Amino acid sequence: MKKYLFTLLSLLIYFTANAQNVGPATPKPSVILDGKLLVNGMDTLRKFKNEDIESVTILKERDKTSQFGINDNNGLLIVFTKAKQNSAENIALKKKIAKLNFSAKPDLVMKSGTTNKPSRDSIPNGVFDFVSVEKQPEFPGGLKAFYQYLNDNIKYPKEAAKNKIQGRVFLSFVVEKNGALTNIKIMRGVSADINEEAIRVLSGSPKWKPGIQFGVPVRVKYNINVNFALN
Repeated sequence: MKKYLFTLLSLLIYFTANAQNVGPATPKPSVILDGKLLVNGMDTLRKFKNEDIESVTILKERDKTSQFGINDNNGLLIVFTKAKQNSAENIALKKKIAKLNFSAKPDLVMKSGTTNKPSRDSIPNGVFDFVSVEKQPEFPGGLKAFYQYLNDNIKYPKEAAKNKIQGRVFLSFVVEKNGALTNIKIMRGVSADINEEAIRVLSGSPKWKPGIQFGVPVRVKYNINVNFALN
């Protein structure tokens, strides 16, 4: 992997040439400025001046952009301004970029324009891993309250109890932007009836507090295990 050196003008041409050729509906790359995802990012870039931007990192491969919650094939620009180069958001973002073997050396100088505050729906509907988001999703009252919810609502399957079947069910699910749990899947199960009960109880869970990335709610994949034990 490597960084690319661009002037502001060539940067805009690089990403908009195809769009100008095929029409306004052509997808544009996502833009993250100082840790915040911009609404209409490429349009906002046209207002920038070169002298106040510390650096720009360009990611085109989907396996790299997906690590920042961008799960399309349109590319990603990560822009850092000099004014906020030492902010907590930018420091964390640079550390993440560094793990992709990028140099920390500035490679473009621009000035940020006025950005719109990201909305709940401004980040594409990609799924973040729960260990990579700024703030992890949380059950109301915390993990202890979640396990209390499971304990109060699990109904031990009669056949499993009769045959003294016990064990842990490992599941994954997605905490949506509105806190609902979706895509509940068994990663490692115990028995068919116990697995079904684990899914049933998770499906009935109250809404969680959603995960936060770049200051707005995002979809987050979460892993958990549910222990089925006979007293």
